[in-house]
Amino acid sequence: MTSPKAPPIMGFMPELPEVETIRRGLERHLPGRRIRRAEVRAPQLVTHPDWESFVIGLAGRTFGKPRRVGKILFLDLDSGTLLVHLGMTGQLLFQDSAQTAPGNAVGGEQDPHAHILLHHVDGTCLCYRDIRKFGKWRLYTTREALTCPELAGLGPDPLTPDFALEGFASALKRTTRHIKAVLLDQSVVAGMGNIYVDETLHRCGLRPTRRANKLSARDVRRLFEAIPDVLKEALERGGTTFSDYRDAEGNRGQNGPALRVYGRYGQPCLECGQELRRTTVAGRTSSWCAKCQK
Repeated sequence: MTSPKAPPIMGFMPELPEVETIRRGLERHLPGRRIRRAEVRAPQLVTHPDWESFVIGLAGRTFGKPRRVGKILFLDLDSGTLLVHLGMTGQLLFQDSAQTAPGNAVGGEQDPHAHILLHHVDGTCLCYRDIRKFGKWRLYTTREALTCPELAGLGPDPLTPDFALEGFASALKRTTRHIKAVLLDQSVVAGMGNIYVDETLHRCGLRPTRRANKLSARDVRRLFEAIPDVLKEALERGGTTFSDYRDAEGNRGQNGPALRVYGRYGQPCLECGQELRRTTVAGRTSSWCAKCQK
């Protein structure tokens, strides 16, 4: 009998591979481009400073190289920094012509989901689309960006040298929480989310409800080594698209078919054939294999 298909995945928030893919795309287009004017159609998305000061403050500024920390984008300017958090459905799209940007009128109608547009002097445009409007934009001074609250308490990024085995093992040893809850905690590892935690735990053969402080040294090392490997593989495929995620050029991520367990509960495990189970951990649905993950 054929196993039932898992229901559609809803509420996917871009994780490290998706945000890094966007950053790399923007790095190809933004540096050196000067903002002619900023257009804000949904003022609630701008949380620092007020949206009017945001618009005034961006006029005439020139982009430098974009950065990423965990799931957060930093678009450095010649004076100040734009911080962008994509929320659940945010898209950051670069357009070669402002006339073809999704925020502009096409057939007499504007895209209702295009909420922030940065029009550049050369006629190009950076457009922010967000169906659910959960994203956030902030314009910081250079000094404010160094100590902004979004960075406070953020753990090491697993694709940087800051992610070290000793610190990771110590963080796990100090808590009795389920290992999935720990990996979702941005103060332990910055950038991991539901997708790549499930995928990493399956690769390591660890069920999501294992207590972090009970893992053996061997398990901890396997986990430490698997995290960047899983993220890099997803990054090579441009991230994972279920519905809304797009890279800076509007392309879908190609990592979906490579997922081994995430969202596949009720279907056969691709390793052993046993039906994948579903468990809720830290308020998140987890897919895992009772045979492969101990």
